[in-house]
Amino acid sequence: MSKEKVRRQQPLLFIAQPKLDLPKAEMQQAFRTTRDKKKEVKTDDVKPKPAGVSVEEVVVKEGVKKSKKGDFKDLSITEKTSYLLNLPSQIPRMKCEVITEENSFIGTISGIEEDVIQFKSIRRPFKREIKLSSVKDIKLLGF
Repeated sequence: MSKEKVRRQQPLLFIAQPKLDLPKAEMQQAFRTTRDKKKEVKTDDVKPKPAGVSVEEVVVKEGVKKSKKGDFKDLSITEKTSYLLNLPSQIPRMKCEVITEENSFIGTISGIEEDVIQFKSIRRPFKREIKLSSVKDIKLLGF
């Protein structure tokens, strides 16, 4: 059915006015609605402490599990480089701006060896090696 409302009426003007029945308008026969799912009330279960483990160790282990992914700008330089190198194969290499103490370079990070970043620049020279200690910041530019 089209989204517009359909109104069926008699034709407005005929030369010879025959007696016509009104056409039947198409009406909606059925409708569906989504049912609200019942929300289950969750209660906090008290976990028994394992023998020989202090409360502090249990809290530390739970804190590690709940770590969320943060923003890219909040990551450290080494975390940013590892993030850009370990992207899934379905995502193309992302262009980034590497800001050093002297210059800033635009391109993609192609690899890392010890404290040296292999960098493919969009300007000449195309392949560069940048020391990790001289990098101040890495900003994402897109694909």
